[in-house]
Amino acid sequence: MIWHPLVWTFGAAALTGGVLYFYAFFFAMDVAANWAPERTDRRQLRREHRAEASSLLAKGAFSCLFVAALAGVVGIALFWHRIVPGAMCGTGVLQAMDVWGTRAMFFWGLALIVLYGWHVADGLERKSPDGVLSQNNARLLLTASPFLLLAFFYSQRALLSVDTTDPVSCCAAVYDRVLDGTAANKIKPVIRAVSFWGSALGSMLISGGVIRAIRRPGLGTDRGVAFLSIIWALFAAVAVKQIWSSYYYQVLSHPCPWCLFLTDHYGVGFLIFGSISICVLEGTALWVSHQIYRNCPVLAAPARLRCQVAHRRILTALVVYTCLTLFPALHWRISTGAWLNGNHF
Repeated sequence: MIWHPLVWTFGAAALTGGVLYFYAFFFAMDVAANWAPERTDRRQLRREHRAEASSLLAKGAFSCLFVAALAGVVGIALFWHRIVPGAMCGTGVLQAMDVWGTRAMFFWGLALIVLYGWHVADGLERKSPDGVLSQNNARLLLTASPFLLLAFFYSQRALLSVDTTDPVSCCAAVYDRVLDGTAANKIKPVIRAVSFWGSALGSMLISGGVIRAIRRPGLGTDRGVAFLSIIWALFAAVAVKQIWSSYYYQVLSHPCPWCLFLTDHYGVGFLIFGSISICVLEGTALWVSHQIYRNCPVLAAPARLRCQVAHRRILTALVVYTCLTLFPALHWRISTGAWLNGNHF
């Protein structure tokens, strides 16, 4: 078990968010199952009250859970490796957590993506007093529950499994995997090529779609940009690990994304992976807003405006990601006359 102030911060924020979400979940169940806007009896009035209470509770839960997730990432990236023997970055912390740490991060991400989609839909519903999205929003809020439960479960297992007496190999294991010459490493050039061209092509397509949507709204590019933003994030994350991180480390055989978060590299990992996360979240927001725009005429105007906001945020995140990954590589190429893999073209 790790004893650190950020662990207590993570636990307090997660517990508070979990309790708030539990009550929001309880109210949302009644709204999702029995919502009847055409009725004006006492039961429907109670459901309307519960819909409002669920919205307020879920907003508080989302804020607390976001703080918990951020505290967990900051702890893994910057602080907890100082407690784990042999750990030099977040890689060592995740090794000490066994498989539970990676699973916890995965389900935290899914839960926050779903809750962010609900947050966008709930914000649009505030634009109309009729409650036209109350039942759908309640169902979307309920969808986050299995991901959140698994995130809590794996987080507890991860924190309890850490042994602060047994050393871990951390980045030494990364070097070993790179240099062992196994069949898995023979496909690394393919992975690098696919991630590079996938992220580059995705950036161009997304940028073109966003610029077109900003200049001429309503042309039907929203769903395409939303889908590409989420798929692009996968290629971009792999490209950072396999290609772009090398130009920060100035070492070719060190595909470790967690070292980018360290102060030795000015914490650039927070900006790079933060940009990728923004593309995923705003891609989700774009998809939700577009669906509301098509299926709910009462909210068409605010949904269209929210689509434009999502487009601009995605484009900004793409620019930040491109600058932070491409500029170090170009600086290396200009300074040395070759890329880090030795190619002169």
